[in-house]
Amino acid sequence: MTAVTLPVEDETGSEVSALLSTYKRAPMELVRGEGVELIDSDGKRYLDFASGIAVNALGYGDAGVAGVINDALNSGLIHASNLYRTLAGEQLAAKLVERSFASKVFFCNSGAEANEGAFKFARRWARKVGSDAKVEIIALRGSFHGRLFASLAATDRPSYRAPFRPLAGAVSICERDLSELDSRRRASSRLEFPGSFEGNH
Repeated sequence: MTAVTLPVEDETGSEVSALLSTYKRAPMELVRGEGVELIDSDGKRYLDFASGIAVNALGYGDAGVAGVINDALNSGLIHASNLYRTLAGEQLAAKLVERSFASKVFFCNSGAEANEGAFKFARRWARKVGSDAKVEIIALRGSFHGRLFASLAATDRPSYRAPFRPLAGAVSICERDLSELDSRRRASSRLEFPGSFEGNH
């Protein structure tokens, strides 16, 4: 079965995309990639400095990545819920643990989801070793952490935040000033932790 996509036009004859407009998109249509370059439908090449907006920096057309993807396609198992075990998931987690400080791995779909997970881990850890008062997340002025609910509260972009107020609570934006950061650190250290955090990080 072949799917054909036809352009949709508005009353002025301008082409309209069926995709929700979250960003103003660049006019070119990307059709393939090689190494660090992207190629559009006119054959023009672009050096990719965005790397999938900090999510994918694997490059394009890599034979190793293509082989792994083809193996997954041939198995018929492209994605499985984290309710189930897969050999590939277990192997990747083991390699990440071996090469990092962590003893466990949590896989995410995006950077924003990773930040939301980090907020949850931080609050759970603080309650475990401290108290219910240790809940504040501090982000720096000018930061961007994503558009999910908590990560949006930690993103210092007023135009992004305004339409979705009230934002998630106990998230503060702090100036990029070492003395202010130090005063916040000293204030939080007055709430003593009864023990050290050991085990899974």
